[in-house]
Amino acid sequence: MQMFTTGSCRILTQVVSITVLLAGSWEIAHAQEGSVQHVHDPVIARDGNKFFLFSTGKDIPVRTSADLFSWSPSRSVFSRIPDWALHEVPEAKNIWAPDISFFNNKFHLYYSISTFGSKQSCIGLATTPSIDPNSPNYKWTDGGLVVKSDSSTNYNCIDPNIVLDGNKMPWLSFGSHWGGIQLVSINPKTGKPSGRVQGIAKRPSTAIEAPFIFRKQSLYYLFVSFDQCCKGVDSTYKVMAGRARQVQGPYVDASGKPMLDGGGSLVLSGYGSIKGPGHNAVITVGESDYLVHHFYDETSNGVPTLQIRPIIWESGWPLIGEPIGDGDFEDNRKSKISPSSILGTWDHYVEDGRKLNVELKPGGTINAGRATWSFTNKTLELRWPKGGVGSGEWVDRCIVSPNGDWYVGRNGSGALIRGVKR
Repeated sequence: MQMFTTGSCRILTQVVSITVLLAGSWEIAHAQEGSVQHVHDPVIARDGNKFFLFSTGKDIPVRTSADLFSWSPSRSVFSRIPDWALHEVPEAKNIWAPDISFFNNKFHLYYSISTFGSKQSCIGLATTPSIDPNSPNYKWTDGGLVVKSDSSTNYNCIDPNIVLDGNKMPWLSFGSHWGGIQLVSINPKTGKPSGRVQGIAKRPSTAIEAPFIFRKQSLYYLFVSFDQCCKGVDSTYKVMAGRARQVQGPYVDASGKPMLDGGGSLVLSGYGSIKGPGHNAVITVGESDYLVHHFYDETSNGVPTLQIRPIIWESGWPLIGEPIGDGDFEDNRKSKISPSSILGTWDHYVEDGRKLNVELKPGGTINAGRATWSFTNKTLELRWPKGGVGSGEWVDRCIVSPNGDWYVGRNGSGALIRGVKR
């Protein structure tokens, strides 16, 4: 029997809009700060001037922040697993992978109840007018069962996520392993299914889970996690994506391969001390989008830890930068980075796992044979000769961060490239 992931390790979030730059002068960080370790499957929502982070645990623990960067403990949602859920899954020990959304004038918290390696699973719902414990409108109401699975179904009811379509109608995606990712329409008044369950993504290996659908202009982007989480530094989780013109799909990756046939374009995988990043969400801050996920921190014995990263949209597909450290990535539009400011030594990572020590030297040369570099309007091009003179070259095209501390892009074959300045 294949071993499956616990809780599927997703970090979800409600799409957040704020009109001002997040407060604080941030520096590039290995992770967010404060109470961000031992955070599995977080979801972030904003209520008033504060952000609230929900995560997997016996009672759905909550943390709060004023700036999405520094977090502190707050009040949990439940005191214990609801009785109805224990009736459905008697051996459950924790509440997994919460998802927070706002529609019909209420916050809707969907969550998973399951056990390791089992399809005896269900998704529940709790609602409240406010998620701020200091608000007079703070009151969680148990909405009970939403959808369930067992040995007779070809899918697993964990990892819920709500997306609102172009008509502001909610859709619930969910799924882990087995039959892959599922989608069902939701009645906005009840928060319960109003249509049939349909598959939107799967893999022959079955190692796919943690869906998050993000609507960007007229397209829907389906983010999922491939491979294994919950194994500490041995986790092989990675974030993949496809897109569609309708919320129901069909979703295809950048090469045109359907996600129902195992397709998916890599957007984030482990590198350096960052192991198994995955179970992501997307939040919007002003006009900028950010990827939210957890990873296993090799420098802290594989502790699951929160990160939030800027998304750069290039040719309709996401590129993922380094963890936020200097405020809103929207500043990149005003970047004044000059060629001379990016001189120096970089840790250069390639999708296949290679790490190179790259020194960008004056005059456009690199400390690697006949390799060269050039920089124009935020774009760094690294050219690597294939062989002898006249044999051609590989070209990495990357976007440089506003402060010149990192770059991210793809090579001519579409493989991810990233660099972090030493």
